[in-house]
Amino acid sequence: MIHEEQISGRNNRVAAFMSIIMPGLGQVYNGDLLKGISLFIISVLIPLAGFRLSVFMPVNFLLSGILISLLLLLSVYAISVMDAYRKASELNGQYTLKPVNRWYVYVAVWMLGAFMISAANNYIKANSVQAFRIPSQSMEPAVMQGDMIFVDRTFYRRAQPEVGDIVVFVYPDDRSKMFIKRIAGLPGNEVSFNEQPQIVPHGSVFVLGDNEQHSKDSREFGFVPLRDIIGKTMVVYFSSGPDGIRWDRLGLSLTGRQNSS
Repeated sequence: MIHEEQISGRNNRVAAFMSIIMPGLGQVYNGDLLKGISLFIISVLIPLAGFRLSVFMPVNFLLSGILISLLLLLSVYAISVMDAYRKASELNGQYTLKPVNRWYVYVAVWMLGAFMISAANNYIKANSVQAFRIPSQSMEPAVMQGDMIFVDRTFYRRAQPEVGDIVVFVYPDDRSKMFIKRIAGLPGNEVSFNEQPQIVPHGSVFVLGDNEQHSKDSREFGFVPLRDIIGKTMVVYFSSGPDGIRWDRLGLSLTGRQNSS
């Protein structure tokens, strides 16, 4: 015999809200544990696979691949929210509480999901692309102050650095900071350093800012170890300045090389 306290309606607004904070959580609230887990796993796999595949595409398609991945992720969110809302409306006053319908279970599921999302986000940053906002004028006009860029963290696992590549690297004098410059010298190249010709040592590169009058670069902090290069700058995904959005820079490829001396 089912006791009266075991019968409870499902609040459709609560179900929708729970799916907003984490895909699939609203389904858990409605008792659809398997559906909830499936929606959550899909929401994690889409950016993991989509961003990873995007870095192997030609640079002209990199931004498109990332945008498609984000649109698919938003679609999963929307499906989760609408399904949770609809199911909760159907169960109003006709739902038998299950073991998962406890507040501490919801909190535990959310915490586990948040941990997995954070781990997936860290994996994406380390193994596909990472976004940066440019705060200075040191690389103008190629990279403008206010540009938001995607950097391919995997590029130099597949190819060798070349003179002219625009790279993000760990700043040698403060490893909590990252700089963006253009490679001007590879190992074995002769460069002008401290007004004297020098040979770039093994395992290092010589970097310069395109706006050399306003750039702190290898002329000041010396050679940059190859192991400290974060990745290659690929594309501008957004840009804004004092005059507003720079529409002509959206989607601009930054992989073109120029001779540096």
